[in-house]
Amino acid sequence: MDKLIWSKIKSGDKQAFRLLFDEHYSSLCLYANSLVNNLELSQDIVSDCFVRIWERKNDIGIESSIKHYLLFSVRNAIYSYLRSPESRKTDINTIIDKLENTPIEEYNLETDESILRVYKLIEELPEQRRKILELATFKGKSYKEISEVLGISVNTVNTQMTRAYRFLRDRLTTNDFLLWLFFQKN
Repeated sequence: MDKLIWSKIKSGDKQAFRLLFDEHYSSLCLYANSLVNNLELSQDIVSDCFVRIWERKNDIGIESSIKHYLLFSVRNAIYSYLRSPESRKTDINTIIDKLENTPIEEYNLETDESILRVYKLIEELPEQRRKILELATFKGKSYKEISEVLGISVNTVNTQMTRAYRFLRDRLTTNDFLLWLFFQKN
């Protein structure tokens, strides 16, 4: 699958590139933010990585997986940022420590503190609303499938999802909201 998408991107397929961006942007922002602890900076770094990849698509040879390549690109962009004059405003030693002690192969979004906050918020939902949200978001079930599984109307599922989203939107930080978007895509 990776090779097919990458070959389309190399041939200039903007839609394939957009799919790659949509699939990986949020998780890469979370990865970058776990290292630099600055959401806006993380978004800039990841966006710049995607721009460079598009501009250099014909020169890039991906040996492993696209995801692995993207993680290395973001990691290298963070190192480049640390060498720039703008980085003087940040605690460089802390970031370097995180970079050196977080091998890409071991990076696991499931252990991220932000994910735990989202899970805790989901646990606060009333039981039926939580079940509906989990079935829709984590299991990828349609409203119709959920209504059949739980023996309720599609309208009830829609109402409960609206209330669940409102509850989460009111309580999530910007960083956690990115996480929520990531959950919805996966």
